[in-house]
Amino acid sequence: MEEDPFQQVKDRLTQALITGNFALYRSVISLPFQVEPRDGKPYVLHSETALEEDFLLYHKVINLHRITDIVREVKHMMKLQEDWVEVTVETNLLSHADRVVGPFKTQFVLRKTPDQWRIASIRSSLGHINWTMGRAEITDQKVFKLNGHPDLPDTET
Repeated sequence: MEEDPFQQVKDRLTQALITGNFALYRSVISLPFQVEPRDGKPYVLHSETALEEDFLLYHKVINLHRITDIVREVKHMMKLQEDWVEVTVETNLLSHADRVVGPFKTQFVLRKTPDQWRIASIRSSLGHINWTMGRAEITDQKVFKLNGHPDLPDTET
């Protein structure tokens, strides 16, 4: 594979999530966008409105935990078709130089659009997906409910 499709999106994805820039986030996501928690129920975001609601939840939790960087190291890349690639990364959520949680695996499926590569789906741990949705706290790969937290909705995990 001559080009590195993930390199084209990962820095913009991180910047968008850290700064809360939805327009930048939207530029790296392909709709419909599928989120697949391992051992959980997948869901699909079909509209820009649904994508923005999901993004705002993720950004809110990032701010709550003072995440300053998201480092993703590519572990495996597989070409599915000429314009589809699956990338497995080790993800680290950092607050300055400190890990907020232990590293975890994330898979992205990228598709090439006429102008650039975009993320069509993401597969991550159920704990991470619940964390991004404000449903749980993840610490040392354990999931803790955030029910009753003043800044997050009460939900069950």
